Amino acid sequence: MFRDSVGGFAGIGHSHLNSLGTANTDWAAAISRSSVTHNHNLSFSGGTEATRYRASLNYANEQGVTLSSGLERIQGRLSATHSDLNNRLRMELNVTTSRVNNTYLTWENNGGFEGGVFENVATFNPTLPITFSDSTGTHFYEVGGTTSRNPVALAQQITNLGQTNRTLGNGTVSFDLTSGLTAKVTVGLDHSSGQRQEYFPLANPVGQALGGGFARQADLENQTQTVQTLLNYQRPFGGNNTLDFVGGYEYSKFQTSSITATGTGFFTDANGFNNLNAANTRNTFSDATEARLASFFGRANLGFNDRFYVTGVLRYDGSSRFAEGHKWAAFPGVSASWHLSRESFAQSLPFSDLKLRVGWGLQGNPSVDPYTSLITLKANTDATYPWGDVAHGGVLASSNGNPDLKWEQTSQIDGAVDFSIANSRISGSVEYFHKNTKDLLLTVDVPQPALQPTQLKNVGRLTGHGLEVTLDALAISRPSLTWRAGLVFAAERTRVADLGGASFISTGYISGQGQSNAVSERLIPGQPIGTFYGPLFLGVDANGKQLYACTSATTGCVNGQTTLGQGTAEADYRIIGNANPDFTLGFHSEINWNRFDLSFLVRAAVGQDVFNNTALVYGTKSDALQDKNFLRSALDDPTGLHEPAIFSSKWVENASFVRLQNITVGYDLNLPMLTRSARSARLYVSADNLILLTGYSGLDPEVYTTNGLATRGLDYLTYPRSRTITGGLRLLF
Repeated sequence: MFRDSVGGFAGIGHSHLNSLGTANTDWAAAISRSSVTHNHNLSFSGGTEATRYRASLNYANEQGVTLSSGLERIQGRLSATHSDLNNRLRMELNVTTSRVNNTYLTWENNGGFEGGVFENVATFNPTLPITFSDSTGTHFYEVGGTTSRNPVALAQQITNLGQTNRTLGNGTVSFDLTSGLTAKVTVGLDHSSGQRQEYFPLANPVGQALGGGFARQADLENQTQTVQTLLNYQRPFGGNNTLDFVGGYEYSKFQTSSITATGTGFFTDANGFNNLNAANTRNTFSDATEARLASFFGRANLGFNDRFYVTGVLRYDGSSRFAEGHKWAAFPGVSASWHLSRESFAQSLPFSDLKLRVGWGLQGNPSVDPYTSLITLKANTDATYPWGDVAHGGVLASSNGNPDLKWEQTSQIDGAVDFSIANSRISGSVEYFHKNTKDLLLTVDVPQPALQPTQLKNVGRLTGHGLEVTLDALAISRPSLTWRAGLVFAAERTRVADLGGASFISTGYISGQGQSNAVSERLIPGQPIGTFYGPLFLGVDANGKQLYACTSATTGCVNGQTTLGQGTAEADYRIIGNANPDFTLGFHSEINWNRFDLSFLVRAAVGQDVFNNTALVYGTKSDALQDKNFLRSALDDPTGLHEPAIFSSKWVENASFVRLQNITVGYDLNLPMLTRSARSARLYVSADNLILLTGYSGLDPEVYTTNGLATRGLDYLTYPRSRTITGGLRLLF
């Protein structure tokens, strides 16, 4: 019981104990549920020898594992091909369109204003009931006057809806100009439009705190238009030699536009977000961006005597996102392979097939927001200026721009061996790579005074290498029984080689009360990305004071440890963890026995650390001083009641895991009533995320990574991963 636990805390006041209620509410159970998912597919195909088509329709309805979360999707696909002029002219059409209706759980992955649902699940007093009844009816129980909110009320009273319509289409025309020479033109369109609708009602304290009810409607459109032209030449020569050349041009235009309207202060909840005019205060916001990417490219493949193969690639890409004079860059690549098993000297080797591969290539990363290289201006109330007796709107700089912004480039060299033995019943590959990335695109602090405190710059270099081994086997092959299995092993090491003169760059901002501007990670030359950096936790003294490793740089440091119950000086911070796994494993297996089939996939990651930000903020006894709940781990923590939550190695945990990702059991039916008109009928049951073995104390060791490559391994109020069991009947006509 929560009352008994809090009562055992040394130093807790009677006022806190007297304010406790009589309920025993499991808030995690109150906001979660066993969800049901429907997924239905229908497809058909047909046509003539010259014209073929295939159409399919999918409907899915997925309840979330928490209240007020879910997804409904309907999707249609159509593909068609047509050939004419003795097959010299070929045309293809592919169209996919979908409608998705989402119901979102407000602030599911962060604390949000006054705390999100998951935060309040962890902290809302469990001695309080979900609802109470009086003469006016049944109401959600709220404590009032604090920022703790009933999580069930947050989930059920706040409306957060989203709708997305998306259409992807492309059409291709190919024409054989002469023998071996083909021209191809492809035109593509990806258009999506979305709407977001939110309402925080007067009936909920959050709606009251936001100004007496708050509504927001937003519309967003994204569109990508692509044109690609190709010229392909293929010709054998000199017996078993081949030549294949492709040259082309590709142009893409990316457009986004958005408009948002908000209203604050409503006299009734009856209209929800549908009557913004009824708000006391209204605001509108709009934005639009456009970017272009153009590419010239060529690829040549040469094959010699059906044993040696060489490929050369050259791309010349231009992006409008980069600065003037840096928009274009060349990206070459070359690879070669040798089919050793076709050589006469290899016939005595125990390999059914053996091939060596090597390659080198240069790739570019254009993933930056449009106009980042420019100083952008934004309308702001701070820019209002007087002219005569009238205030006029103005603009302020919203970014520093960067006139030197250019492509991030990665060069990589690969070497591999592909093999098979025992008449190809066992096959696999061993691949090693080494890569270097220069001109990293990172947002860094800039010296002041400046228009803004940060700037996107090309900073430093990364270097890395890795090994991947795959092994597949046909272990059993009999008329009524087959067993196939495979293993994938991967290990990668990446480190920061240079940061452009900086000794480190801080990243991985910590969330939660009392953690403003605190960070958990650093990019450090010589260390990997995802390096946790902070105080080294040593334990707790007899008075419940937290102890950390220190030097004379920290006030009160005695015999290498702190004595004042507070953190260390920054000079005593050190490396306390690594978010990257030592290696990952995947094992898959498929067994077929008569009409039964069984398949499963197991994944594992070993050696990575995760910063349990949730435990740091909500696993401390001091929450009881605010009449808040806390994580169970706090009960066994000897840390004193009045001790602050301090980021340290205490909260960086080993997150190695083994997960049964999927297991599926199927049976091919032989029922005349089904198979009379159907070509086949299959009954199956499938389970996802069925078993997880880990020592990590959080909900899931596979956590969200933010800020691109800069931040890894942070766990804060993560939406729970669902365990899904699916059953179905598949009919083919």
